[in-house]
Order: sequence, then C-alpha cells, then structure tokens
Amino acid sequence: MEKRIYGNITAFYALSLSEFHMNFHSHKSNEIMYVTSGQCTVHTKDSTHSLGNNQFIFIRSHVPHRLEINPDKPCSILNLEFSFTNKGDIPLEGLLERSADFKEFWKSIPSCFYGSDSRDLGYALKDLISHIQRFTVKDDFLLELLMSRTMVELAFSITSRRNDTGLRYLRKACGYIDKNLHSDIKIPEIASYVGISRSYLQALFSEGIGCSITEYATRKRMEEAVFLLVNSTLKIIDIAFAVGYNSRQHFAHTFEKIYGMGPYSYRKTHMKILEADTEQKRFTIEDKQISSHILN
Repeated sequence: MEKRIYGNITAFYALSLSEFHMNFHSHKSNEIMYVTSGQCTVHTKDSTHSLGNNQFIFIRSHVPHRLEINPDKPCSILNLEFSFTNKGDIPLEGLLERSADFKEFWKSIPSCFYGSDSRDLGYALKDLISHIQRFTVKDDFLLELLMSRTMVELAFSITSRRNDTGLRYLRKACGYIDKNLHSDIKIPEIASYVGISRSYLQALFSEGIGCSITEYATRKRMEEAVFLLVNSTLKIIDIAFAVGYNSRQHFAHTFEKIYGMGPYSYRKTHMKILEADTEQKRFTIEDKQISSHILN
C-alpha cells in the first residue's frame, strides 16, 4: 500500500542580509537554507558549516542551530521550513514510488546535511517561494507540483553528494581512528574532526563498513594485538596496554569474543618462532616451518 505523505510549509523567505546573528534555536519543521550569493555560517551542536554560492544546508526538525552572517560578507538566502505528515495541505504521494532519490532520502533522512546544489534545487526553491508569495490558496495543483519538484531536487542533491562525500568523510574518520588507536577514542571528537554530526558519522560506518564506530576501533585494535601476539615476545598485559586497553581482563574478554579463544591460547596456536642467524643464513617463515637458504 502506498504511504500517504503530505507536506506542510510552515515558513519561508528570500532575503539579502548584510549582517545577522541568531541564538541557537530549534523548531518542529525541517529547514532548507540555500545561499544564492555571498557567504554565511551555520552552526549546529555538532558541527559548523560555511555556505557559499549555490550551497545549501538541510536541517531536520528539532536540531538546534543558528545562522551567522558577517558584515564584510553579505548574503542572499532562500529559506524554506516544512514538515512531513500523514495528512496536510500538499499531497506528495507518489514520490516514494516514482522517485528513487526521494525513496533513498526517505529511508535515512539526515539530521543535518551540507552540500552543493547537484542539479536544480536553487531553481526549484525560487519557483516554489515565488509561487507561495503570490498565492495562498490551499489544494493548489501547481503548489503540489512545485513542492514535489523541490523535494525531488533536495533528495537528488543529498543522495548524490552523500555517496561521494560520505566516502570521503568515512576515510577521514578511519584515518583518525587509526592514528589515535592507542588513545581513548570518543565519537564526538571523531565527528568534530571530520566535520559532521555523530548520527551521520554512525550511519556512514553502518552503511559503508557494516559495523559501528566502536566496533571498527575494536577490530583495528584486535588486529594489532594479533600481530604482536604472533610476532613478538611481549607479555600479554603489555600488549593489552599497547593497543589501548587499561585492563588485561577487558582485553582478554574482548579478544575471546572476536577470535573464539583467549590471547594466550591464540599465541600458543599461532606464534611463529624465528631462531637467530648465527651462520650467515637467511631464514624465512612458512607457517610453523623454518627453511634456510645459504647466502652467497
């Protein structure tokens, strides 16, 4: 059965501002801020984004944010605030069936998304806002078409950019984790470093790698622990500390959960022993067998 979706427009404007500073606030509607010229900065609790020509930010309902425009860089903005409901003024049924981009957007509506206009979002917003300014009649078929077009263009910009940009964000986050593997890694710090919200970052890991951020960090630590168990004579407690664990028990429990045996048993089963070269021979390791080749 087709899902019933309606759009309710709660606020809109098309303004040129020379200076503007607002306090953090949130509202029940989703919001699009689109820069047609100039520059502005949008702050959320998790990130800060600078918007230039033909760039936009989508902010989901109830997400705290604030807009800042400095006098040395005036800005012209298109703004639309709207909500999705199961009944309302503008019927949008059919979008889930007819638009693959909107269907993907609907499955995972971001709490905050910043990006560039990938196609015609700016034109769609201009036409929609211009129409609203001139007409206030409900059940307006043209309003339905213009709103549907805006939603499709929004979805296209988000989904097309999310795939490319998301991969870049994911790589940056993984790089940060790899470099700080021996420290106490906190998700808000990773999100701040990458420049996106925690919820979006967690979604990227889930969709791109198939695990949570914490699971990824744990996996990388265990991979390093395996290398040290097999290729060094470090004590297990020292290996635990080396890969970022303050407790041998916690380390052993986590290791066994992943590999099905404790670190001591794993070392006993897989450790490779290399004898010292005392006769100018080269030793290579092949499983548990050591083969030597006389050096010329």
